[in-house]
Amino acid sequence: MLRLCLALLVAGALLFAPAVASSAHAATPPGFFGVMVNGPLDDPLVDLDAQAAQMKAAGVQSWRVEMAWDLIEPAPGQFAWAGTDRKVLAAARQGIDVLGLALRAPGWANGGAASPFTPPTKSSDYAGYLKALVARYGPSGSLWLEHPEVAKRPVRAWEIWNEPNLKDYFTNQPFAKPYATLLRAAYPAVKGADPGATVLMASMANYSWRDLAKLLDVSGPKLKFDAAGAHPFSGRPSNAVKIVRLNREALDKRGYKRVPLWLTELTWSSAKGKKKPLTQNWETTESGQASRLRDVFKLLLKERRSLKLARVFWYTWATVDNGSPNSFDYSGLNQFRTDGTFRAKPALGAFKAVTKAAEG
Repeated sequence: MLRLCLALLVAGALLFAPAVASSAHAATPPGFFGVMVNGPLDDPLVDLDAQAAQMKAAGVQSWRVEMAWDLIEPAPGQFAWAGTDRKVLAAARQGIDVLGLALRAPGWANGGAASPFTPPTKSSDYAGYLKALVARYGPSGSLWLEHPEVAKRPVRAWEIWNEPNLKDYFTNQPFAKPYATLLRAAYPAVKGADPGATVLMASMANYSWRDLAKLLDVSGPKLKFDAAGAHPFSGRPSNAVKIVRLNREALDKRGYKRVPLWLTELTWSSAKGKKKPLTQNWETTESGQASRLRDVFKLLLKERRSLKLARVFWYTWATVDNGSPNSFDYSGLNQFRTDGTFRAKPALGAFKAVTKAAEG
């Protein structure tokens, strides 16, 4: 999991903004509806091709796939591609796009730090990792040469780390200067390897708009990125959309009006009554999760153009939903049961209805 805990104070801090009832919205861009592919789907015994086919039928157009540097390159120049190959190939077979999330660092690159979320000592090492990812999964990637039986669908979008404004996921705090250094190395590395790729600045959570402003105001050359991300977690769907607006404003005021927003994690947990509450009003029931999913997409689709919203990823496709102390382990559209089967939750039906309406 990307997150062990959640410091979500925004639900109580944001003012309530009434939802506007409207079903009218412009056609969504390609890849707009996405999901995170992690958790139970990391198990190689799970039939990922079968799950990918179900995602396609549900209207999923994009996957966000974690590509953990410490697991893929545990020693310099020694790569373990199998786990990530499995996901990229499964997505390609269904014609689904992949957003590669390049995060974490191996001990050899971060000075032997105990946490893999300690960024590398030399940003050039991270740049080298990104080049290796593009060489494997990009337009001329070695994966496609090794699997000519699969129609090539290269990874053309790369997210540079995850939630660097939170100490649990980027230990160098305050984060703005060290993350800016990482991004400044990452952008030319990706563009040099694939000029047509999209470089996504890391999504941030909690008071994301404030931290986005801090990052964009950092000294030095103006930061370059093709898209910006956000994780608008809040109790109410209307407040989640308000967080997106605040991120949009932070970008616009600093000269990034044309840069689109990608919401790479959006979710509510259905853990209410199943564990000790994590934060006020974010955890809900399964029916409440489905209701909030419908409401937030209705609002986001209505404002998609003004927000310059390009993609939205639900966190996540499947979770265990049983016995875990982590609220995010109840956030899936499906429950992965102990017998190895998947149970569709009401949120999956809501997701299907949203994507079908958008297609119409």
